[in-house]
Amino acid sequence: MSPLKTILSSSAVRRVLCWLGALYIRLVRWTGSWSVVHGDIPERLWNEGRPFVACFWHGRLLMMSYCWRRDIPITILVSQHRDGRLISDTVSHFGAKSVAGSTTRGGGAALRGLLRTLKAGECVGITPDGPRGPRMRASGGVISVARLAGVAIVPLTYSSRRRRLLSTWDRFLLPLPFGRRVAVWGAPIEVPRDADAETVEAIRRRIEDSLNAITEEADRLCGHGPAGRGGGAMMIALYRTATTLAAPLIHLYLARRRSAGKEDRERFGERLGQAGQPRPRGRLVWAHAASVGESLSLLPLIGRLLEDRPELHALVTTGTVTSARLMAERLPVGAVHQYVPVDRVAYVRRFLDHWRPDLVLWAESEFWPNLVSQTAARGVPMVLVNGRVSAASFAGWRRAPGLIRRLLGGFALCLGQTEGDAGRLRQLGAPRVVCPGNLKFAAPPLPADNAELERLGTALGSRPRWLASSTHPGEEEIIGRVHQGIAAGHPGLLTIIVPRHPDRGPAIAADLSRAGLAVAVRSAGDAIAPETGVYVADTMGELGLFYRLADVAFMGKSLVPLGGQNALEAVRLGCAVVQGPHVGNFAEMAGRMKEAGASIEVADEDGLAEAVARLLDDDAERARRKEAANAFAGGKAHVLDDVMAELRPFLDTIRDDGVTDAGP
Repeated sequence: MSPLKTILSSSAVRRVLCWLGALYIRLVRWTGSWSVVHGDIPERLWNEGRPFVACFWHGRLLMMSYCWRRDIPITILVSQHRDGRLISDTVSHFGAKSVAGSTTRGGGAALRGLLRTLKAGECVGITPDGPRGPRMRASGGVISVARLAGVAIVPLTYSSRRRRLLSTWDRFLLPLPFGRRVAVWGAPIEVPRDADAETVEAIRRRIEDSLNAITEEADRLCGHGPAGRGGGAMMIALYRTATTLAAPLIHLYLARRRSAGKEDRERFGERLGQAGQPRPRGRLVWAHAASVGESLSLLPLIGRLLEDRPELHALVTTGTVTSARLMAERLPVGAVHQYVPVDRVAYVRRFLDHWRPDLVLWAESEFWPNLVSQTAARGVPMVLVNGRVSAASFAGWRRAPGLIRRLLGGFALCLGQTEGDAGRLRQLGAPRVVCPGNLKFAAPPLPADNAELERLGTALGSRPRWLASSTHPGEEEIIGRVHQGIAAGHPGLLTIIVPRHPDRGPAIAADLSRAGLAVAVRSAGDAIAPETGVYVADTMGELGLFYRLADVAFMGKSLVPLGGQNALEAVRLGCAVVQGPHVGNFAEMAGRMKEAGASIEVADEDGLAEAVARLLDDDAERARRKEAANAFAGGKAHVLDDVMAELRPFLDTIRDDGVTDAGP
């Protein structure tokens, strides 16, 4: 044995070293500021009589004694070698007890000791990457302890403004006197007693992701950027600063939107993170969708979640007035709607503090940096569902690779709509990607008022008619000219236009009237007279009605270079579909529909006129197209089951224990 090891093995020397270590910890603590973020999490669990396993990286061990109340007893698992004994003797100066051993290397006695401690109502602390690493990689031992004891795992970390990162395997953080210190707690992670191997692995990844996220948050609060993560952290920090400083401009922007009717006056506080209702008691799944299309695709999933897991509650957020109205009509019992807060840190934190979600489902492709990063920093698992990255979006994100890699890194799982979307997500840096299919296949047909359907069907009789759905500026005049070009060959032809934004209806009607067309406007209560050539259906929530009235449907946003619209709604209701060349947002689906014979792609105005006239004339082709549409729509009926299978490990970890606090 070397002289140094001989000296260190002396119990007297070890006691002196531990006394000096404890003195240094106190010096660090009392010569600078100390704050605890989300300290209400351990307080709440302890006050409810629920002991827990606090887990923290080995390199962030030194100041753990100051991260919780001294009257909360805790036993820390330490290794059996010399360093472990030094840690054990040092933490004893702060009232903490210790158990020597390992959760992974023959530590049966240690495991039994920890379980006895938890059963006695006391907490334990474990470093899931100790005692020898690999650094910041969680092992499964902490999960075994929590599962056998029936307690939650709570991630914990700290950082220091003045510090040294030692050249040890764990990059041990040595805080220096003076300066700011911050501890951050993460959201509790439940471990089902009957967790299978897949669920255990999902929990292990969640622990790792949560610890890394809160460690980066603690470092950020102390003025440090995370190492080895490229420029994404800096870009998010700049974005966070910009949105904080831009508060007056944001308020002005929102005021203008409110004046224009684009914000809900009665619920405007929700856009500032102010909750419109109490948080329901129990476990909460937060599902976010940007607008109408995305929120409609989530409805079957939300319904299935609440049906299969009745102990859950669902919070659905969207950003538009139109989508809020639809959600009010169609959300199932057990789900509530709120407007998503504007992406400013103060609003986001206010929102998260109130709702405290246990799982987040993020729809499609709207990545707000503050919402994503602040949620990830709290250790809440996030899953991207129905993920979509168009070619144009992919090219845009490639210009900010560090930012998108960091944002996608906050998601424990990304579920792509198509293999193309999944591949682009992987290239952009998503850590785990699966392609179960497009949730829009699981959506029920758009509803329609049966009485109104019968009334309009009777009024129109056998008049030939076609629908231009979800049109955008620049398309209505094309549709008007197409109507004029084919009307002579189709006596009594009625062209129905449903603009994507209903408030454009009067302006569209005025333009078409000036072009010499006889126009009726639904929002004005105009009747469809025999001489009416164009009917502008500028109302909300009636697209299902008009798909049922028309056998031929043109999908808007595709004759102008805007990326196309989802054609599944028309296909599901048996329409023969026509699309323009600009379908980049749904390129893979549009290609498959075309191959299946469920749609026709046209290049321009002349092609649209020819296709619509042919479909109106040829009953046999129209019937074939409708049959192909029905087959295509029914071919992916299993997608909801596949998505639920991917979500099951996450849902299993948030089973309701019946004691979660209600919100304020």
